[in-house]
Amino acid sequence: MIDVRRLRVLKAVVESGSVSGAAAYLNYTPSAVSQSITALERETGTVLLERAGRGVRPTDAALVLCEHATLVLASVQRAEEALAALRAGRGGRVRVGAFPTAGSSLVPQALAAFQQHLPDVALDLTVLEPDEAIASLHAGTIDVAVVVEAFPPGQAPSDGLRRRHLLADPFRMVIPRGHRLAARRVVDLETLATEQWIAVNSCPGYCQQVVNEACLRAGFRPRYGLEADEYPTAQGFVAAGLGVALIPLLALGAAAHSGVVVRRVKGEQPVRQVWSATRAAIADQVPVRTMLDDLDWAARQFVASMS
Repeated sequence: MIDVRRLRVLKAVVESGSVSGAAAYLNYTPSAVSQSITALERETGTVLLERAGRGVRPTDAALVLCEHATLVLASVQRAEEALAALRAGRGGRVRVGAFPTAGSSLVPQALAAFQQHLPDVALDLTVLEPDEAIASLHAGTIDVAVVVEAFPPGQAPSDGLRRRHLLADPFRMVIPRGHRLAARRVVDLETLATEQWIAVNSCPGYCQQVVNEACLRAGFRPRYGLEADEYPTAQGFVAAGLGVALIPLLALGAAAHSGVVVRRVKGEQPVRQVWSATRAAIADQVPVRTMLDDLDWAARQFVASMS
């Protein structure tokens, strides 16, 4: 394999007509230029320069190499420029995976901000459940994940990923508009101990665990009657009078179903923890870092809207 750096040295010698001229142009010592030419002759198995008076004369082999060197060096320069543009956020693509309710609320604001900051970077958004998003991140099929995970701030695992805590997403009590407790501003969970509850399987495991633990703190186990695939479906079930549900604020979106009322829970608020994550190897790349910063900003906007 021919060393590209040595091709650059040969081209400088041929164009300047001397070793000293090439050394001055490249800011090398004449000795370094001579050593590079000797190494290139060894690599190619041919003589490249002949002495001619005080200078040197290229052989036919040197001229052939210089002809190709012009193309090779131009291609290398274009590659370097493309990489520099990519590092600076003037091209490329960022692939984001987000859980469904983040994809419909938190993430769109972050994507809009990102496009303003780096308009030349393409964006891909895939809706993924948290376990799928983390697996895709490890596999390299996405660059940034927005996930719900069970650990609180400051307790992220050491699994090779860099995480940022975005927000604690509080659950709200969702009851039918005509319910006996609908007029209350704050609902005590223990007053709903005998109600039928709606389970939601779109955030398997952790989100349902938050609901169960909140009810256990209130002194009862929720009696589930129906299971919804998504939070909007759960709202529909509640509106129809089929039960009550605890639903995260992110999942409620800008407006709740017209047939339900949304109330705070008395006492300790049940919350789920929302994080962004990326691989350590790409965390400092400008597009990835910008996306993480914009997710932070969108999370702050959401938290401010709750107050």
